[in-house]
Amino acid sequence: MKAEGYVTDGRGCRHWGRLGAAGLLLRLQVADGPRYLLQQRAMWTDHGGTWSVPGGAMRPGESPFEAARREAREEIGALPALHHPRVIRDDHGGWCYHTVIADVGDRFVPSGGDGEGLATRWCTPGEFASLRLHPGFAAAWPTIRGKLKELDTCG
Repeated sequence: MKAEGYVTDGRGCRHWGRLGAAGLLLRLQVADGPRYLLQQRAMWTDHGGTWSVPGGAMRPGESPFEAARREAREEIGALPALHHPRVIRDDHGGWCYHTVIADVGDRFVPSGGDGEGLATRWCTPGEFASLRLHPGFAAAWPTIRGKLKELDTCG
């Protein structure tokens, strides 16, 4: 099966990535709290102009981590070392989006990429409300944030 293309989930919603999709949410811990790297999507992409994580369709045989890392490299260029990856699975009834959260040791400025993004920005969770988020990311963020708190508490 070809990985790229749209698929309809069990609820009747259309998604990109016939085998599911994955995105990389990079987290930087600083003195006053975490910062997350978001990417503004190019206007020609699905939900262009919105903010989300770099990501896309999973390929046959890829793990969510491998797919998220590959897509992030394609969209924002070289990545620093990634620490403590966690995968949060969002099942849409036969189609899944995997958000991979990984810590980075230092703030870095993404460079390069394939043109799927207009800009990147390190944001506090409080700043998310002022951004026009991709609808899927906006819907998933409360669950992602809750799971992060849970995982951080458990060590």
